[in-house]
Amino acid sequence: MKKKKHTPPGFDPEILKMYMMGAANPVQGNKINYAVDVIDLHLDRRQVGQGKIPPSDALFHQLAEFEKAFDKAIASGRLEFRVVHGHGKGKLKQEIHKLLDKHPNVRSYENSYHSQYGFGSTLIYIK
Repeated sequence: MKKKKHTPPGFDPEILKMYMMGAANPVQGNKINYAVDVIDLHLDRRQVGQGKIPPSDALFHQLAEFEKAFDKAIASGRLEFRVVHGHGKGKLKQEIHKLLDKHPNVRSYENSYHSQYGFGSTLIYIK
C-alpha cells in the first residue's frame, strides 16, 4: 500500500523549487528592483596587473560587468541606462557599441557630452 503525500493547501512545489534555485520571489513577480541607472566600468589599479585581473583579461571583465548590469536594467523595466567607459584609447567604447548594435532590446544610443562624464559615457535607450 502506497502512502499518499500530504501537501498543504495552496502549496506549489514547482514554485518552491524555482524560488530555491534563485528565481525572483514568485509572489511579488519577477521584477528586479535593484538595477542601477549607471554603471562605471573603470577598473581600480589594484584590480589589474598585480591584483586580481590580468591586464589581458581586463576588457573581457569589463564587458561581462556591462552585460550583467544591462540585463538587470532591461529586466527591471528601465527605459534608459548609462555606461561609463571613459576616454582612453576607445577600445571599451567600441566593443560596447558593437554589442549595442546587435542587441534586440536597444532602441538607440548616443555618446553625447555629459556634465559629469564628458564624452566618456554612452546613454542607451531601451525598448
